[in-house]
Amino acid sequence: MRNKNKISNKERDKQLTLLFKSLYEVSQEVRMVRTLLENYLIWKKDVKKFTKYLQEQEEKREPEAGKAKPSEGSGASKASSKPSKAL
Repeated sequence: MRNKNKISNKERDKQLTLLFKSLYEVSQEVRMVRTLLENYLIWKKDVKKFTKYLQEQEEKREPEAGKAKPSEGSGASKASSKPSKAL
């Protein structure tokens, strides 16, 4: 008997095809929104202002990423992290 939870190759192919079609449609929508935003910024003559704003936001995010808790060390024991004198 076949396992009821197992799907056939044909069904798997159909699901993958549907997934790829959906991803393509989403990518087209994202492309359209990007084009609309770019055209709006050009129309409003706000490209430099918007670019400056994005750079400021990125600069604000960089220090926050650096504030993440530093690692406690490499995990090596203290004895093994000292230089060896016996050689």
